[in-house]
Amino acid sequence: MNAHHDNAPLYRRFTDLLHRTIGLDAASLGHSAIERAVDQRAAAWCADGHADATLADYWEAAQASPAMVQALVETVVVPETWFYRDADAFKALARLAHERLDERGTALPLRILSLPCSTGEEPYTIAMTLLDAGIDTAHMRIDAMDISERSLAVAQRAVYSRNSFRGNAFPFRDAHFTRTEDGWRLAPRIVDTVRFSHANLMQLDATALGVYDFVFCRNVLIYFNRDAQQTALHALNDVLAENGTLFVGPAETGLLMRHGMQSAKIPLAFAFHRPAPAEVQLNGWHTAPLATAAALAMTHSPVPTLAPLQVFSAEPFAWPDSVARTPFSTGSPRTFFNGTPQHAKLNDMLQHTPPNGMSERMVNPLKATSQSHDPTQPQITSPTNAARDTLQAAHALADAGRLTEAANAINVYLEQHAPHAEAFYLLGVLADASGDTNLARGQYRKALYLDPQHAEALAHLATLLELEGDRNGARLLMQRASRAQGAQRG
Repeated sequence: MNAHHDNAPLYRRFTDLLHRTIGLDAASLGHSAIERAVDQRAAAWCADGHADATLADYWEAAQASPAMVQALVETVVVPETWFYRDADAFKALARLAHERLDERGTALPLRILSLPCSTGEEPYTIAMTLLDAGIDTAHMRIDAMDISERSLAVAQRAVYSRNSFRGNAFPFRDAHFTRTEDGWRLAPRIVDTVRFSHANLMQLDATALGVYDFVFCRNVLIYFNRDAQQTALHALNDVLAENGTLFVGPAETGLLMRHGMQSAKIPLAFAFHRPAPAEVQLNGWHTAPLATAAALAMTHSPVPTLAPLQVFSAEPFAWPDSVARTPFSTGSPRTFFNGTPQHAKLNDMLQHTPPNGMSERMVNPLKATSQSHDPTQPQITSPTNAARDTLQAAHALADAGRLTEAANAINVYLEQHAPHAEAFYLLGVLADASGDTNLARGQYRKALYLDPQHAEALAHLATLLELEGDRNGARLLMQRASRAQGAQRG
């Protein structure tokens, strides 16, 4: 084929083709990744009887062959998923499903959609969750769709390797899987509850599908540009029942709020509802004003890459049980006996003075670069056992709505121990929950001073900047978070 640098216009054509076909934004994946995928498929095509062909010949052939375009899509789409990923979404599903059945009875089954379903871990987790919650298979219908035929084949085979099981507790695997020579085989009673089909989110036929009570569309919108995101969100809106719930990925919460969807206010579930009719503008449901970061309370935002952050897969924040936790808040702020709003008192608790002689430079990391540290100052990047226990207890208090007690527990720890990145990170999350974005921003930056590679703090701070309109700043932080995650995996 031609020299690589001579093919730049052709690579741009392939990039445009992928955008038109599946909505892919080349910047989210990286132009070099797309070029590698094109080179790989072109090389395979040349080896299959077209030895003297050029990249231009491959382009012309692909234009006339849906099968070749599909093969290119398969190369670009790299599945990265696992069972019970972002487990709180499934805990929320179990509770909401029971509420829905109690409201309307069992005459009509619950309809749940997983799109894209990748290699099946998500829809099968949905099935296991509902069955374990005591909902009969007759009362549910789970549709799973994906653009990748290869992924669908893996899903229908229902045999999984250890990569599909993340974390450190697998009671669901013991209950629903059988060990085989090539992995773990899912029980037929689970497999039979899911119906798989090939579908493209960019070309979804909502009229043929009908509406769903629950829609899972997670960690895909981040790979679309604004136009494709709007197309996808309109399609999802069309298949979502009037009082349905849409679950998205952690990094997509800001996008949903910018398009007018309302947070279901379920901590860490990343769940949304359609806005009330009075809040919808005449020109469409997606035109509500920019939401504040307060609605992102207690949400961790992973890095938008094809190898996303593993959220809550290991200590100190791992809850493998299937019981939904108490929501952070349900409506108006709680009040104390003196009538002071809880979030106001929480803000006072979060305004913590520098512990153990912590310097102003550490408190205000904007005065220091992320790579420049004073070796005389303590920098804690890994939780000690005491920190793990304290932070886990604080998180449990926060989940129970006892925000001030959670903040107090962390602050007491900081008064007695060296500065700790995880502690400041959690204080930032608590500040987010109280709606104080300025304080949250400061706590995340303290965490990043102590640990510049703290990927969750980077991603959360990026979300705040995105909501405030600083897209360039958010993108830079996300790139740092992506590098930090890559270093952790390496």
